[in-house]
Amino acid sequence: MGRIQSFIKYRTIMGIILLSPIVSCASWLLPPLEILSVSTNEDIRISFSAPPTEASIRKAFSMTEDGTGLQGTFFFNDRDVIFRPLNGLREGREYAIFISTTAEDARGNSLVKEFQHRFHTKAELGEPRIISIEPQNETSLTMQPDAVTLVFSEPVDANSFTEALRLSPSITHVLEWKEDYSGVRIIPVKPLTEGTRYTITVSTALMDLSRNRLLRSFSSTFLYGVDRSPPVCRLSWESPSDTGRDLVPGSLNEGIPSDSRIKLSFNKKMAIESLAGFIGTSPSLGCTITPDLVSRDQGIISFPQKPEWGKTYTLAIRKGITDTLGNKIEEDIEFPLVFNHGNFRPPVFAWGGLKNQNTMERISGDTDFSTISFDPDYFQEQRERAMDLYLVFRITADADSLSLVSAMQAISISATNGCAEISIRTMKILTDAEYEASDIYDPAAQAESGEKFCALKTGIEFENAKQLGFIIFSINKELSDSLGNTMTGNVTLTYNKQ
Repeated sequence: MGRIQSFIKYRTIMGIILLSPIVSCASWLLPPLEILSVSTNEDIRISFSAPPTEASIRKAFSMTEDGTGLQGTFFFNDRDVIFRPLNGLREGREYAIFISTTAEDARGNSLVKEFQHRFHTKAELGEPRIISIEPQNETSLTMQPDAVTLVFSEPVDANSFTEALRLSPSITHVLEWKEDYSGVRIIPVKPLTEGTRYTITVSTALMDLSRNRLLRSFSSTFLYGVDRSPPVCRLSWESPSDTGRDLVPGSLNEGIPSDSRIKLSFNKKMAIESLAGFIGTSPSLGCTITPDLVSRDQGIISFPQKPEWGKTYTLAIRKGITDTLGNKIEEDIEFPLVFNHGNFRPPVFAWGGLKNQNTMERISGDTDFSTISFDPDYFQEQRERAMDLYLVFRITADADSLSLVSAMQAISISATNGCAEISIRTMKILTDAEYEASDIYDPAAQAESGEKFCALKTGIEFENAKQLGFIIFSINKELSDSLGNTMTGNVTLTYNKQ
């Protein structure tokens, strides 16, 4: 027992004796593992404060070249770890070394904190710049230029310039470089087209000889010849619910989603600030015009007031919109629009029926204050009778059915002059099979293209009274289908009670 006690210490905490082996204090007395130095010559050599375990280093170590992970071979020499990249260290690159705290020595002491080391093999780190271009930006030329000349802040890599260069419209050309590659002439091989605006773009793919990239894309334009042509406007709709399409002037443009906005695109830079004064809709939709003040060749028309489904609107682009050279759109352009995309078709009340006793009395939208008869022998005063109210709606074929929650909130029945007491007890959306088997089914009724019928069955309690009055069936316009489309207006069906 005495031998065992030499390896055990006793601790009492709140009356409980805890036993724990006293093996060693090294795990918390010895200092944590540290990195003392890093050298980056042909190999990567990392010196630790104690010999690290090979397994932990392989797990903890990673290295990147220009952001891409590197493969390589490890060598271990006491406290030193050597990593040799598969392709060596290449010139003009940026490297990063990462060692996580999973690195540990043989005693289990972990690296004190995550280690990062960055270095490069570039001659310098300054990014190249385009310091001048001829012809200058936004220049109007009466004669074709011999070349477009760009001057750089330092010599650049010719291959990267070829990759970065974009000419719009395209120009067949050759490149003539300065001897030290600090400038280039873009020489057209064929004559340029008069009245055309040319755009020269150099992307960030351009690199200097140390592989430093252009900080941001560069763009410059010039106009060759006198541009007398009027600007051309193209319109298209775009929607989060569907892919957009171009709009055709003078033709009926159908199938547009109600959540669409209209994009205007011009073939030139425009006096875009005045765009709103030349655009309107009939009937008015209170449209909002947002011009692109950066590109100056496009804008967005949005509709805060949701267009009515199936209604034809005319979007007018009035003549007089000018480009930056003063050329004007010479004629009004009209685009008839119909926002009748199937996904947004609103529910429409089709017909209904009130089943009292064994008789189904049809209910339609044009009641003309018709009479509903209640047999006094069956519907005796002060006695409740169960009845079924059926309502049939046309809904979009893209919806599953009506929304039962919205139906519970939207449908109500009332009576005037105390002629009856009516209360709704149950409500159910009928399946297609239940609808076809029900008394309200009308085999002669045909759904239009893109729609289907959906029937609602409502159980009611009816208590008759002597007085005459009106029975009123109300459907609030907030009734919706499973896609969230609501009715366009309230429906009120009023009948004389007899």
